[in-house]
Amino acid sequence: MSKIHELTAEQLLGAYRSRELSPVEALEAIFSRIDALEPSLHAFITETRELAMSQAREAEQAWRSSEEQESSPLLGVPITLKDLVDLKGVPTTMGSLVTSREPANRDELFVERLRDAGAVFLGKTNTSEFGLAAQTMNRLGPSTANPWNLERTAGGSSGGAAAACAAGYGPLHHGTDGGGSVRVPAAYCGVVGLKPTGRRIPRRARAAGMSQISTDGVLARTIADAALMLDITAGPHPDDPAPFRGQGVDFASAARPASLKDLKIACATQLGGPTPCEPLIARRVEAAAAILRDAGASVAEATPDITDPNRVFPTLSAVGAAANYGPLCEGREDDLSDYTRGSLRRGSSLTGVQVAEAYAGLDRLRRQMDAWFDDFDILLMPTSAIAAHPHGARIDEIAGQPVNPWMISILYTPLANLVQAPTIAMPAGLDAEGMPISVQLMAREGSDALAIRCAAILEEAGLNEASPLAPV
Repeated sequence: MSKIHELTAEQLLGAYRSRELSPVEALEAIFSRIDALEPSLHAFITETRELAMSQAREAEQAWRSSEEQESSPLLGVPITLKDLVDLKGVPTTMGSLVTSREPANRDELFVERLRDAGAVFLGKTNTSEFGLAAQTMNRLGPSTANPWNLERTAGGSSGGAAAACAAGYGPLHHGTDGGGSVRVPAAYCGVVGLKPTGRRIPRRARAAGMSQISTDGVLARTIADAALMLDITAGPHPDDPAPFRGQGVDFASAARPASLKDLKIACATQLGGPTPCEPLIARRVEAAAAILRDAGASVAEATPDITDPNRVFPTLSAVGAAANYGPLCEGREDDLSDYTRGSLRRGSSLTGVQVAEAYAGLDRLRRQMDAWFDDFDILLMPTSAIAAHPHGARIDEIAGQPVNPWMISILYTPLANLVQAPTIAMPAGLDAEGMPISVQLMAREGSDALAIRCAAILEEAGLNEASPLAPV
């Protein structure tokens, strides 16, 4: 058997079922892994070891008493939660000095589902302040480092989750994605990042101004594990005021590789506006396209003729930040990170006309992509135009072309948020400096299973060519 920290969720469950391993033994091994690496990685804001051990002991007893795993599909599997969501009994810091340190009095809706499924909660992972930045930096402590190179960023805002995943802190990790915050860290850290259809995973409240573009997601080292977690967390809940009401889907079944006959896939490195990309990453997109073609899909180079997403996204992101966090931060500006202050300032200075224009652009973009998906099932493109860069680096060009430094890592990701599309970042090998690179698969809203199906083909064919665990 592989080292315990290397095991996937599926492998852990198999080892529990065969009595080769117990949940307590698995947890102790992961604690050892965290103890060895966390002083350098800073993936956690809060560890919950007492809770985790209690849950592992309960799971171990359940396995010993032959209770059916069917009713607890994650029985004894370690998992982390991004510190933007509530876990009962634990503060939700949101990566900020201005938030309350009172323990949450209940779980978020999908956290309840994970608890009921038998998950073992390791703790709350690091995030940029309020999840607003594409690097995991805040004033609570050191920035999260990339397990592939500690001098590089893990991305953001789910950088703690991605670093934990790549380092072997358990197989399953929650993240949130409002513009690429699951997929970019997944790309930088060489893991799978699944952003489902918007609102597919339930919440008790939908943040003002951001509910149309942000959703919860999954980071894992295999597409099968990501699909397993999505199966457990997805689906409408009566306490969610605005759920996605699509039909129930067996995502785990979609993660089994199968023929892609009759699927139409478009391959693109340009997206609405100037989107320069490192040549090696563009070649890995081409390699992924070849794999999908060999699996039976019809593949063509086709760039969507759409409004530039990066003309719409910054306004919606800024106004969402101001609406959600402005009142909380009023009078506490000195306690905020520079990025948060800038976001709140931009959002509060927007006029009603500017916001209305952005929402008109959003409506136009959604209609354009809806029409485009009449001709194609999947859009294949880079996840990030670059690999992970040094902490805090200012980058204003890619492949010799100028870019907005604020958008450097999210040139290809906001589109999926704006149109609510399910999108999966898949590891695609390493660059010349040994850093992970990634491609992403986007499907029409509600067609998560199609994206998962294609991701499974890429994984089985070995697109990654690298270990799913970082050599930290």
